[in-house]
Parts: sequence; C-alpha cells; structure tokens
Amino acid sequence: MGETKDKSAGALLAHFFSRVEARDHGDVHGVRALPQELRATLNGLYSRSSLSMRQTFLDRLSKGLAEQGRSLADFARDFEAADKSPEDLLSSVLVEKAGKFLRTYAIDHGHNSLREGAVVQLAIENVSQLFTRFVQRERRASFEESSTRYISFAREGHWRDPDIVAAGEPWSTLYDEVIDRTFAFYQESVESLRKHLLATRPCPAGNDAKAWERAARAEAFDAARYLLTPAIHTKWGMIADARTIADLVTTLLSHELSEFRLLGERIREEAEREFPTLLAHAARNDFLAATPARLHGIADELFQEAEAVPARRGPSQGELRLLSSPADLEVHLLASLVYEEAGRSHAELVAALHRLGDAERERLFARALEARGPRDAMPEGFEGAGMLDFEVLVDFGAYRDIGRHRKGFQQQQTLTTRHGYVVPELFEDAGLGERYRAILDHAAESAARLATRWPRAAQYVIPFAFLQRVRLQFDARQMAYFCELRSAPEGHFSYREVAIRMAEALEAAAPRYARWLRVCKDRVFLGRISAEEDRDARRTAREARAQSQGYQL
Repeated sequence: MGETKDKSAGALLAHFFSRVEARDHGDVHGVRALPQELRATLNGLYSRSSLSMRQTFLDRLSKGLAEQGRSLADFARDFEAADKSPEDLLSSVLVEKAGKFLRTYAIDHGHNSLREGAVVQLAIENVSQLFTRFVQRERRASFEESSTRYISFAREGHWRDPDIVAAGEPWSTLYDEVIDRTFAFYQESVESLRKHLLATRPCPAGNDAKAWERAARAEAFDAARYLLTPAIHTKWGMIADARTIADLVTTLLSHELSEFRLLGERIREEAEREFPTLLAHAARNDFLAATPARLHGIADELFQEAEAVPARRGPSQGELRLLSSPADLEVHLLASLVYEEAGRSHAELVAALHRLGDAERERLFARALEARGPRDAMPEGFEGAGMLDFEVLVDFGAYRDIGRHRKGFQQQQTLTTRHGYVVPELFEDAGLGERYRAILDHAAESAARLATRWPRAAQYVIPFAFLQRVRLQFDARQMAYFCELRSAPEGHFSYREVAIRMAEALEAAAPRYARWLRVCKDRVFLGRISAEEDRDARRTAREARAQSQGYQL
C-alpha cells in the first residue's frame, strides 16, 4: 500500500511541480497548474509549517481526500482516467477548503501577503486612454499597451461619457464635434505627413528603403498622435496579484467618472473567476470617493483671495523645474554606493567623503563606473542617496510614455486646456500648421465649456497636444535609466526633451556622477532609422542561423 501511495504521490507531484526529487541544498522548483486560490493557500500553509512545499501540497490534498472517504491512490486513478483536467479535479477537492482558509487569514485577519500568491492576467480592450493612464500608474502590476508609434488608431472607437450624453444639447454635440474633427484630421494627417517626409527626405543611396519607410511612418505617427483625444480606445494586458487587483477595484469603484466605475466592476468580475475569495472586500470606499472634492476644497481655500492665473491659449511650450534634490548629492551617492562593503557607519562614510576634493570624488566615480557595459544598469546603491523632485509641464502624449516609469513617484493634475498646446514642427513643415491650430483651438473652446459642468469628463476631449502639469520623483539610479532610455535618438521628440533637461538638472546637482550618464543631446531626424536597420540586420542573422541548422524558412 505504501508503494502504491508513493507512486501516486510521485505522479501527482510531477504534474504540479517542476521537480519531484529533493536536493540537499538549494532545492529550487516551480509550482504550476494550480488554481489561483489554492496557489495562495499553499503559500500561506507553507509559511506556517515545517514541511516542504511539495509535502505541504500532499498533506493538504490527503486531508481533503480523507474528508471525502478517498485516498491519494484513488485520486491518482481518477487523475489518469478522467475527462476533466487535473486542475478541475484538484479544485473539486481543495478549492472550497482554500477559500475557507483565505477568508480566515487574508480577509478576516488581514494577512494581505496571502493575496499576493494569486496572480491573474487580464486583457483590457476598448477602453479610453484617460482610463488607461489612471490605471497604469500602479507600480505593482505589469502592463503592455498598444503603441501609437507602430499602430494606426484610425479604426478605433471612442468613449462617450454617459453623463454628458444624457445631458443632451448643446453638451453632447460639443463632445462629439471635438472627437469627430480631431480624429478625421488624425486619419488624414498620418498619410500626409508620411508622404511629405518621403518627398522631402528621400531614402539616401545605400540605406535600406524598407527601414527608411518604417522610420518615416513612425515619425508621422509621432506627430499625428497629438490629434488623438483621451477618449480614443486602446487595449493593453495587465498581470497583477490579487492584492493589487483588490486595491485597484476599490479605487475604480470609488471614482467620479462612469467609465472608471464600470470597468472596476468588470475587472472584479473577471478576476473573481480566478480568485473569488480574495476580492471579497473590493468595493466602493466612501473615504476615497469623497477625498478629491475635499482636497479640491483645501486648494481653493489656500488661494481664496489670490488673483486668478490667466490661462494660456494657443501654442505653448513645456517646462521643467527641479523642485528639490538632496544636499551634497555626490557625497551621498558615493556613501550609499559603498555602504554594504564599508564596515563603517553611514555618518563616518559621509564625513570621509566630505574631506575629499572634487578630483578625488571624480576618481571614485570613475573607479566604480568605468567598466559599466552598454546594457549594465547603474549600481543599486545609488538608489539610497535620496530623490530628485521635478515639476514638468508636458504634453499628455509624452506623459503616456513618461508615466511608464512607475518606479518613481508620480502625480498628474487634471488635464486642462489652460496651459496651451504643442505644435510639432512636422505639421508646419508640411503646410498643415494652420489647420492643426484651428482644430486644437476649437477643441480648447469646447473642452473649456464642458469643464464648467464636468471638469473630469471634459478631459476625454482634450487632445494629446495639450500640456499637463505633472510631478515626478526619481532617485539618481532611476534617473540614469530614464534619461539614457528616453533621450535615445529613436525616442519621441517630446519626451526626449524632458529626458535631456532632467539630465542637465542632474549635471548641475551632481556633475561628477552625471558625466557617466549616456545621454544623447543631439537633434535628430528620423532617429528611428538606425533602430529599424538594426532590426532588419538581426532578423537576417536569425534567418541565416536557422538555415545553417537545417530549418526551412
């Protein structure tokens, strides 16, 4: 009987774990194909037991089967013969017990770490860019979204805010006219700008014509996307644990905008298919719902008797301001860098570094960083030197990309037309600047009228070109990553400018550190071209390797 049980246990373990045999040291193995709530439960039980993960699984399964008058051997026979999947068979024994465990510990006792053991992957499609930007601030999830650089949005739909639609005339017409006019010009301008680029900058002899064409198309999209509005539909994938999903659902259900509340319900509905117990408390929160109005009231009180700031209409320019940075930043960067290996207190390190001159600190940075390769991140110790706090006036289109750097702290003010809008040079060069400005001036007027009644819903019809005030905090390591990545020649011209100006601010605060940042400050045309040519070269090399190994392409 014992031998049968061992064989049964081995077969089960082989399906649900990547390794069955234990190692004396470093016994690393993957857990797979478990229902999500059982996965979370297994983590919780494992942390409260002296048994291994595999033994914990078998122990809990044996107890669940015993309550049904069955054994592991019985389950193994069902496992081999049943039409149901192994996961379904496991659910019939353990998922209800897992739910009881999770309700006790994760819900009643507030052990939120158990929620992190269950993960869901969701596809979120046909949702607005406004909703997308709000959700993707979440630092604990992973997102992949449709690119406005590589994908035409010419066939996408738009969100019509139901409160504005229900209000009727003139409000619904104001809303629709902005969307219709900006979107029609977007569709037209993509092709017009692409043709203009290829006519004025034909592919030079010796360059790859297809790569040149793709680069010109991306450049046209980069400019044309300024005509898109946050109402435009997009799609994205999200991977997050149950704790993050629960927090997100609560926030969305407490939001003022109808779309956010609707999607909060739909995200909860789909996530509950994977882990129903873990979202038990995800619901509207009265404190969260009332907080925006309360904070708005505080802000109004602060400026009750101040003169109103005049709105800027028409074309405008972005701004970047360094609000604060750590004092003696270079000293603290070096102190944090060597702290783990120093065997001295932080205060002793800071004092020793203060005694050094600029040339000696320069030598220390060089010693630490001169061997850094092209794909190497800055050392992790640089994160411990404090945060640099920036306020940026940047177009909403660029913020879509900047906002992906969620490791830093971000705040974005409500999107408005009062700061003016960006005019891409390409529209002027192609003779489309006058039409572009007329359409954005009309959008500004309509959005401002809508904002008198619906300041948040009016955001849906404010094109990407309009400037928005945001606050960004990065540590010096994350700043290096941001500035190097976003200043690259293939980057969008707007966020390249932000990255370059951030790097310049860092140069003023910590010049001996900043000199090791690989920032491209050159003005570039069709900066994507080298990346496209590199892509073609890599594909050709892959195909050659495959053919040399006998694969038919």
